[in-house]
Amino acid sequence: MDEVEPPKLADEQRWYAEHTALIVSTFKWVLLGACTGICVGLGTRLFLTCLHWSTSSVTRLFSGSVHYYYLLPIILPLCVWLILSFAPSAKGHGTEAVIAAVHESYGKVEWRVAPVKLIATILTLAFGGSVGKEGPCAQIGAAVTSLFADILKLSDQDRRRLVICGIGAGFAAVFGTPVSGALFGIEVLYLGRIEYAVLFPCLVAGITAHLVCGTVAPAPFINEPVGHLGQIQLAILSVVFGSFCGLVALLLIEAMRKTERALRRCAEHPYLIAFLGGLILAILYRFAGTSYQGLGLDVINSSLAGVAPMLIFAFVLKIASTTITLETGGSGGIITPLFFIGATFGAAFAHTFHLPVGLFAAFGYVAVVAAAANTPIALSVMGMAILPESVGVYAALCACTAYLLVGHRSVYASQKLGSVKSGGLSIELDGPIGHLSRRKMRVTPGSATDRLLRLGDRGTAGIRKVKK
Repeated sequence: MDEVEPPKLADEQRWYAEHTALIVSTFKWVLLGACTGICVGLGTRLFLTCLHWSTSSVTRLFSGSVHYYYLLPIILPLCVWLILSFAPSAKGHGTEAVIAAVHESYGKVEWRVAPVKLIATILTLAFGGSVGKEGPCAQIGAAVTSLFADILKLSDQDRRRLVICGIGAGFAAVFGTPVSGALFGIEVLYLGRIEYAVLFPCLVAGITAHLVCGTVAPAPFINEPVGHLGQIQLAILSVVFGSFCGLVALLLIEAMRKTERALRRCAEHPYLIAFLGGLILAILYRFAGTSYQGLGLDVINSSLAGVAPMLIFAFVLKIASTTITLETGGSGGIITPLFFIGATFGAAFAHTFHLPVGLFAAFGYVAVVAAAANTPIALSVMGMAILPESVGVYAALCACTAYLLVGHRSVYASQKLGSVKSGGLSIELDGPIGHLSRRKMRVTPGSATDRLLRLGDRGTAGIRKVKK
């Protein structure tokens, strides 16, 4: 057989045309990314300013009198009316609709989504609904860039890229971490796949939006020594704790899924569902405390500062309040509640096993989001950005472990399957996670999982024979 001669460098074609196209493309996306970052950064800053003003105003108005969360049975139906009347795609936690738009209509988003989402989220948060602030920012970014693409008459592919840049810029602006926020906007579209063609403009947009908005990410204050654990111990603990974080994320996903399924029977009565949801939330806050309403930033910051939560199961109550708010008609994001759940679970875990509270609160802060949203790379980068270099790598280890343990599930049902998390499973790719069922998931024949299950079946059959 004749040997195939390896390619030689001298055989390559001339690079002039190639690099001319690359330079033009780079210059084009620097301009588009920077303009996107400026617009989204200003929009996010306006939203955060309005949110702070409205929350402060409601707090002052009801200071010393009836608790303002008693109005949730009125506020949630009002949010439902706003969304159904003016922008039905703004329903829920926002990012879901944006992901669906990217996958199904090249990022085409109605411009009215941004103001409706902004008003509905401000109402929900100001009166105590348990939601996040990133959903409106993602939708603001998507709506602004979609309108921008219409004005410039961009192609469908360029519109899609620009809208993804808008999503990443929205996350970067509101998180206060430009690189991980931009990566999140790309990574959240697929489970296990990243579109590298959008990476450069998304980073440009994310960094620009962060500079314009000026939000700063919370930095954990690790006031307890970690050296006594040792590097090997810390690595083992990171894997163990990351596994638990994956299960906590799974608990939230299942709670939302089962609640949504149960409420489908009453879908023709959205205002009644919203009223009952607000009523349940008011009762929950009355007896469990107000720590679980709104953004919960004070609880997040105290956990990251090394202060254990007032209740070991605070994360469970936050899961309950977030699920009720979002599934019964509240408007807002879900990432900030995930930060709360992760930080309080980490603090509770550390307090229980006498570990550094601030450190494990930070680990949970990134790991639960990485699992629930299937974004391990973005949250690994965030963990290494907010933690000292010596322990930031263990936050990344927690995030990746949690990502694997949550399985092929997500808080975003429109997220598409880009890869399989285990070689022992066979799954049809490129479909939405929300359409994944047991019938579409198979154990790979001949894999270690298959052999283990067969061995278990033989053992079970032997036990049945002995009983007979």
